[in-house]
Amino acid sequence: MTDQFDDDTDPEISPTGVPPAPSVTPGPNPPPPTSAIDEAAEQRGCVAVLIVGAVLAIIALVLAIVLVVIGLRIFGESDEVANAKILQEVYSETGISSSTGDAVHPPQRDINLGVCESDGGDGVKAAGTLTNWTSESVDYEIDVSFRSTGPGSTGEEFAASSITVKAVPEHATTNWSASAPRPKQGAYACRVVSVNRWPAGTGPPS
Repeated sequence: MTDQFDDDTDPEISPTGVPPAPSVTPGPNPPPPTSAIDEAAEQRGCVAVLIVGAVLAIIALVLAIVLVVIGLRIFGESDEVANAKILQEVYSETGISSSTGDAVHPPQRDINLGVCESDGGDGVKAAGTLTNWTSESVDYEIDVSFRSTGPGSTGEEFAASSITVKAVPEHATTNWSASAPRPKQGAYACRVVSVNRWPAGTGPPS
């Protein structure tokens, strides 16, 4: 009888009963995929852009409001100042006052004093023309001062008259006249001191 021996010298089971060590040593958790990192960074970038855009939009809106307010104040005041300057120049030029406040067609430039003379009796007559330069029918009120004259003096008022001329058509010319008792002695002069204008049929402004 022949004894048979196995040529494999490595035992199938460790003598100590402990399983063999694994051939690969486990490492740390694998890093997240690159796509996940890029997506998170992209989201943060979008949020930052939205915040910056919102802040810039608010700043732009505030600046626009400030500029509009400043512009309105500047141009509004400029127009008002310019109109007041024109009206003052008209008053200085004519010596006639007006409460109409029309800087485009000042009523002082509508009136002309043509004559200041005797009315043929015991009175004095001032007369002239009115030209309505506006684009509507208007009424006028004219105040005339009758004054004595003297060298180096504007004279003392001895009479006054106020007349109303109604419904003067647009771009039309009409006549006006006012009269007063003649002074007992001396020369005299007539002066238009004020003229006001308003739309026909509406009554004078208060």
